[in-house]
Amino acid sequence: MDTTILISSIILFLPLVAFIVQIHIGRFFKREGDWLPTSAVGIGLLLSLYLFATMLGTHPTEHGAGLKPVMQEWEWIRAGSGLGLLDIRFGIYVDNLTVVMLVVVTLVSFLVHVYSMGYMHGEERYNRFFAYLGLFTFSMLGLVLSSNLLFVYIFWELVGVCSYLLIGFYIHKDSAAAAAKKAFITNRVGDLGFLIGILITVGVAGSTMFSDVFASVATGMWDNKTIHLTSGLSVSLLTFAGLLMFMGPMGKSAQFPLHVWLPDAMEGPTPVSALIHAATMVAAGVYLVGRMFPFFTGPGFFQGNFFDSPVLLSIALIGGFTAIMAATIAVAQTDIKKVLAYSTVSQLGFMMIGCGVGTFAFALFHLFTHAFFKACLFLGAGSVIHAIHSQEMCDMGGLRKKMPVTYWTFLISTCAIAGVPFLSGFYSKEGILTQALAYAFYHGHSPQWFVYALPFIFGICAAAFTAFYMFRIIWLTFHGHPRDEHKYEHAHESHFAMAMPLVVLSFLAIVSAGILPGILTGKAKSDAHEAKAAHAVSEFWFVNYISPAALVESMPAGYEWVGGKLQPRTAKEQNFLKIQESKAVAEMHHCHTQAHLPTLLASIFVASLGIFLSWLCFLGPWHSKNLVRGPLKAYHKVLVNLYYIDWFYLKTVVALTYLASKICGWFDHTVVDFLVNMWGWITVRTSDVAGKVDYYGVDGTVRMTGAVTLKLGQKSVKIQTGRVQDYIALSLMLVVLVLFVFMLLV
Repeated sequence: MDTTILISSIILFLPLVAFIVQIHIGRFFKREGDWLPTSAVGIGLLLSLYLFATMLGTHPTEHGAGLKPVMQEWEWIRAGSGLGLLDIRFGIYVDNLTVVMLVVVTLVSFLVHVYSMGYMHGEERYNRFFAYLGLFTFSMLGLVLSSNLLFVYIFWELVGVCSYLLIGFYIHKDSAAAAAKKAFITNRVGDLGFLIGILITVGVAGSTMFSDVFASVATGMWDNKTIHLTSGLSVSLLTFAGLLMFMGPMGKSAQFPLHVWLPDAMEGPTPVSALIHAATMVAAGVYLVGRMFPFFTGPGFFQGNFFDSPVLLSIALIGGFTAIMAATIAVAQTDIKKVLAYSTVSQLGFMMIGCGVGTFAFALFHLFTHAFFKACLFLGAGSVIHAIHSQEMCDMGGLRKKMPVTYWTFLISTCAIAGVPFLSGFYSKEGILTQALAYAFYHGHSPQWFVYALPFIFGICAAAFTAFYMFRIIWLTFHGHPRDEHKYEHAHESHFAMAMPLVVLSFLAIVSAGILPGILTGKAKSDAHEAKAAHAVSEFWFVNYISPAALVESMPAGYEWVGGKLQPRTAKEQNFLKIQESKAVAEMHHCHTQAHLPTLLASIFVASLGIFLSWLCFLGPWHSKNLVRGPLKAYHKVLVNLYYIDWFYLKTVVALTYLASKICGWFDHTVVDFLVNMWGWITVRTSDVAGKVDYYGVDGTVRMTGAVTLKLGQKSVKIQTGRVQDYIALSLMLVVLVLFVFMLLV
């Protein structure tokens, strides 16, 4: 077995083993066994960092940089033969993207485990909580390491089960139970589309392996296949399958209109919120879009054109709308965890914008940086809640002096997510916005140019709102005067187990953009041709390791675009697939160059504007003005009611479901029960008649036969006298009788 596969297998199965032990006998260990899953994830983190360092230690070449993809498969189900052969295999696939996600998942999960030792200490079912964390980590690691769509789907659903268990961990709270059910059911809606998309893909490609699916697109297996949605509307089957498959990420990554579950998921313990929002549940959707990028792009991927796919345009528009919608809602929230929840929805929208406009590398880069500062923000919020026992910002204020570690780490992460220059969030978000503006420039001559400009407009506006609402948390929570003196007097800094993860995550919020990786790799970057092939003008380390060509290096046959045709490479040339420079790539590269400076200036401007306006409204001269009761009253009401989307679902989907359940209940009670009861009555009466026939007819005949036989026996027993002379006399009489009868007959 390859060393990388062996290490990855250990990383995957350690949390599962810890879960099995913890759930059964963990409560009998010291500290109820919290150290067991924590140690398992910690060992996985060390091994992940080893793979990460190995990846960074490879210098970029003309073929790219990082690990050469490796895969190992094991037979799972094999039945039938010939054309009826069913051969399902479990496979582990490791490449640069896998390694990056392993680091994100294990690092955030380990810090959440450590933080939970302090935050959850003394809670009921403490050992079960750590068991669930271990299973959650295993599920996400399995999703990341799977080499085919079938096992991605299996782990995808297991992630959903774990989120249900953890969101509803406080089972005594009705709100937590409702939130868990809401999350589970909402995700099932998206997962249904995901499953249908997988089935269509298997029907065409004949396989669930990523490499085979990409090869099916490259070789034209989807060509001329359409599906008629209505009498006048038909779309490519590849587009239809891609849109259905994207429904899964829409649910998991909380994109409109399936975003409603994520804010309610705050009913779970705060460490769970950090894990869901930073490294597991919501990251799964963005990861899948990145992993399946060649599929969503379609044949254009192998032509070096990522910019005309209808699926990607849909992803960009949905992501952009989600980003601005969630950002505006966050402005009106007073619960600190709810603000951060809508912040996550908005940032996930940014990532979808990146995927949709063709820079999936920067989208995943933002996923990478977001994991650290968002985990820090949630754990920082947990530290505040732990100190004052309230989630409402109206109960906070002036905590900067009481909780200096929490304040400074929270401030650093806030600056990162707000887009303050020189912090990680600025670089990853600016890369997405630059590509979004270049995307608009690229389609500037299109009659629908405004549609292509919407992702950038949504994104830049959402960036301004992000800076505004995030610094609103800073001013209301840590600055100003205490609003609740009693809570303020009892506030104190969290102990080491809770403070240490905050420091580590805030440090990563600074360096994850490239300072630390740049030191480790000697400022690793590819040559100019590779940069153009990745259509990225950035020098950030991430885009050199997560390039479009790297996604399809494992295809069963390598392909390249030569002379306007897709040509298979010879076996000798299949080591790497290199997407050749096309006219579209060259044009986008030019647009990207034009968009870089305007986006840079716009990003800095909107971040500064958002921070300044939040200071004016919540700490500066305007803090005494209650704007929400003045000119913004009507709009504030809309935001508080979440654009009435939840209300709409409640009045339509939930109400119709409830009505359908009432109708089904009435039908069951009135019709089904009546038929069942009537059939029962008939059965009882029939059985009564049958019983009487059986008793008096069948049993009576049997009893009568027995009685007659008994009477005859009693009579015939008198013949048995025991005297020989009686028997001789009787015999003579019988002989005479027989002779007499014979003579009569003759």
